[in-house]
Amino acid sequence: MTTSPSLTLRGVIPALVTPFTNDGSRVDTKSLGALIEKQIAGKVHGVVACGSTGEASTLSEGEYVEVVKLARELTRGKLPCVAGISVSSTHRAVEMARGIKELGCDAILVATPPYNKPSQAGIIEHFKAIQAASGLPLIAYNVPGRSGVAITPATMGILSQQGIITSIKEASGSIDTLADMMLVVREDCQVLSGDDSLFLATLAYGGRGIISVVANAFPEEMVALYDAFERGDTAQARRLQLGLLPRMRAAFVEANPVPIKSALARMGVIESDAVRLPLTPLASANVERVCQEYVG
Repeated sequence: MTTSPSLTLRGVIPALVTPFTNDGSRVDTKSLGALIEKQIAGKVHGVVACGSTGEASTLSEGEYVEVVKLARELTRGKLPCVAGISVSSTHRAVEMARGIKELGCDAILVATPPYNKPSQAGIIEHFKAIQAASGLPLIAYNVPGRSGVAITPATMGILSQQGIITSIKEASGSIDTLADMMLVVREDCQVLSGDDSLFLATLAYGGRGIISVVANAFPEEMVALYDAFERGDTAQARRLQLGLLPRMRAAFVEANPVPIKSALARMGVIESDAVRLPLTPLASANVERVCQEYVG
């Protein structure tokens, strides 16, 4: 059995957007810093840099390091900092994992290698290689809508029972998949929702928290939902979840992170809503809906 270092992941962990300058040519580090400070002020429980919401696939190697390094520097001693890996090559993922360790991050969020459509055996070997190279806690990211292949509950069970992963971000959108995973993973495996709309449901099934898109804009509200559930006030947690649902829906009216970046720019949290091709700015038909839910 592999021995993984321990790390407690719980509560609300925003998947940070990566702000760009107006022309999209550079990372806007000033806006990124302001966004991270907003999360710290909102009392979130950690941050994820360079995940799907962070447009990691569009970043150069230097930009990736720049974003992760800044996130680590601003959260050091305050919050756990997780860096994402979602590349098709295991060899490349191993190199990235070593770099993440050098930057001082606390854990790595690892998605199924996209495009290749690996077997479940290949997925297990991918995680083993990254864990061996970095020695950091790994969060298995099940997001078949982006990767093309799901990590099955049985595979999650193997990864967890063998100590290859310590946590799971479950973003298939299926409550049945979540329940099946909870049946087979180790008791100490920290299962986190990857869907804002299923936050409360995940907590009810024994999950530990969420890696959230909406928390970029509303960290306090998401933390309040978590706190209500933790103190046993399920009625208040339900009211908060349902109250946030229109904002959660608006955040996915187009491909993430297009709507949430538009919202953050209009809220004045970041300077620009620029995204990088092949993503394009929020369609004018959807701007009103996003503004209604995020700006008022």
